Amino acid sequence: MKPLPPFEIRDLNREIQECLQTLKPMQELVVVKSFKKGKCYGIGLNDPEKDLVLRNLVRLIGGLFRPRPDADLTTSITLYDNTNTARSLNISINFGGGGSGANVFNYSSYLAPYGRVGTVLGFGNPATAPTPARTDHELASLVTTITPSSTTIDETNWRVTVTGSYVWTAGGTVRETGLYGNFCYGNGTWALFLLYHDAVNDVVVPAGGTVSVTYTTQF
Repeated sequence: MKPLPPFEIRDLNREIQECLQTLKPMQELVVVKSFKKGKCYGIGLNDPEKDLVLRNLVRLIGGLFRPRPDADLTTSITLYDNTNTARSLNISINFGGGGSGANVFNYSSYLAPYGRVGTVLGFGNPATAPTPARTDHELASLVTTITPSSTTIDETNWRVTVTGSYVWTAGGTVRETGLYGNFCYGNGTWALFLLYHDAVNDVVVPAGGTVSVTYTTQF
């Protein structure tokens, strides 16, 4: 009878806390977990040498930091959506004769939806972990996007955490993640704009398993 291979006992909560303690301002930690029927099949973290804040987020912050425009004018920025198409987004809105509003990233039209700016998570399964570039607009091999189940703000440690999960029917290996902004441009048209792109340790997901993606950003 062959001896059983040695088992590795890991305190995952401690590992995550240690990673959080090393975060610098405007740096993110990605945690990907794989579950099925209460069993954890894998956990992965982003590679510090292969994670990036993208051009879209830099332009977004730059737009927010601009001076307030004159009345009836808007401050606009150009971001690239997940089809790599340049889109002009308004930072401030004045509806003119029909009232006023401050709906960030919305088009100045009565018919446009507003108040639905949000975040979307995503994960991919490329053959090898990608090396992100500042100008990335989409994941290398996107499997799906995820509407987050929760967003929490920690004003003690100055962190924002976004998390969501997805049942992956086919299963596979997660090697990359992304965080998108869901913004409005033009006449009430919505699109996804990739803000973060990260390579993660391989996380094997069995068929029908649940993928959990959590982004924590340190400020």
